[in-house]
Amino acid sequence: MHILHIASGNFFSTYGGGQVYVQNVCAEMATLPDTKVSVLSFVESPVKDVRHHNDCDIYECKDADDASLGNLIRKIAPDVIHAHSRKAQMCRIGKMQRIPVVVTAHHGGIVCPAGTLMTTKDEICQVEVCHKNCLKCCLRNTRTGLAWYPFVKLLPRKAYICLGKMLKRLPFIPFITPIGDTALSIENKQKEWQTIVNECSLMIAPCERIQEAMLRNGLEARKTRIVPHGIPLPDEVPPYPSTENGLKFFHIGRICYVKGLHILLEAFHRLRNANVEMHLIGGAANNTERRYEAELKAKYGDDKRIIWHGKVAPNEIYDTIKNYHVSSSSSYLETFGLNIAESLAIGKPVLSTRHGGAEMQIEDGVNGWLVPSNDVEAMRQKMEEIVIMSYEDLAQMAKKKHVVNINEHCVALLSIYKTI
Repeated sequence: MHILHIASGNFFSTYGGGQVYVQNVCAEMATLPDTKVSVLSFVESPVKDVRHHNDCDIYECKDADDASLGNLIRKIAPDVIHAHSRKAQMCRIGKMQRIPVVVTAHHGGIVCPAGTLMTTKDEICQVEVCHKNCLKCCLRNTRTGLAWYPFVKLLPRKAYICLGKMLKRLPFIPFITPIGDTALSIENKQKEWQTIVNECSLMIAPCERIQEAMLRNGLEARKTRIVPHGIPLPDEVPPYPSTENGLKFFHIGRICYVKGLHILLEAFHRLRNANVEMHLIGGAANNTERRYEAELKAKYGDDKRIIWHGKVAPNEIYDTIKNYHVSSSSSYLETFGLNIAESLAIGKPVLSTRHGGAEMQIEDGVNGWLVPSNDVEAMRQKMEEIVIMSYEDLAQMAKKKHVVNINEHCVALLSIYKTI
């Protein structure tokens, strides 16, 4: 069976857990019997020849329309397309060429026009996508957008969409263009999602929360499967480190608002115990994330218990965290949570908010702890409890991994491909 994976941007990028997941899946799937793996990677300066990496054929291209990508996919001639990005486009091409298309929902942006599936109150969205429900959330992502909300919500939807189309024909006007085309962006997301709903062969949801969101927005139940992600397991798990010199919490992931780091750091900052540390492993990748990181460093710069490590290469993660004790995740919504899986795999219990992916991996009180999302006090109280736990109890929890091996995961994916 020949599988074509559609990467999110540059296949070799390590920005975000979804990117690393796709690399892991391709590398493992290429080792399975009777399986050929190709990858479409989107880069600014593509090479003309096919690249080979970990027994995979890597095809590079720039942004391309349906016709150009369709010709390339016809040349590759896969049996199945697995779309991790460009989902609607791949569904259209797959239908034209009669190739089954499997789509994985890596984040809430697959249905959410604002991209995060979060309300303006920082709660996971529980309503269907429509102009009325999404307008305020989308404006929140635009500078001064919420100040305009009381006025633009009075505009008839069709008139607002026409305004957006008109602005698209003009040069970009700061503030005016992003606010003026919000209704159009919501409509475009609805059309994109409807294409996926109608044309995909199957949708893979790594957790129940994202599956619920997709079903709520029109996906048929027969077209979806819950398949938690798998990861490569370490060759060996080191002994649980001594807590004699204090407990070390750590967080792995992008430095961005949706990861809820302001909640995590505020909770940690309020801990009375001086003999604890919080290690932050990850980087910011754009101006918005860099501003967020700078704000956090400015606010908590005097707390010497908080240590910033910056971005660490995926193959160095295990070595970096081996001497720490408790992983922490404070996201609002995660469809899976690669950081949780990596932590559990190396024998670290995880403290996490209930953000979707966490509930699929953590059994509260067994291999970690679950607290409500967006709740500083609940996070602080749980940290206080963890700090006073005995070494023996923590070490016992560290043995309860509950992690899916990447090989098992890829075998499950192949089984799904064969059914379609």
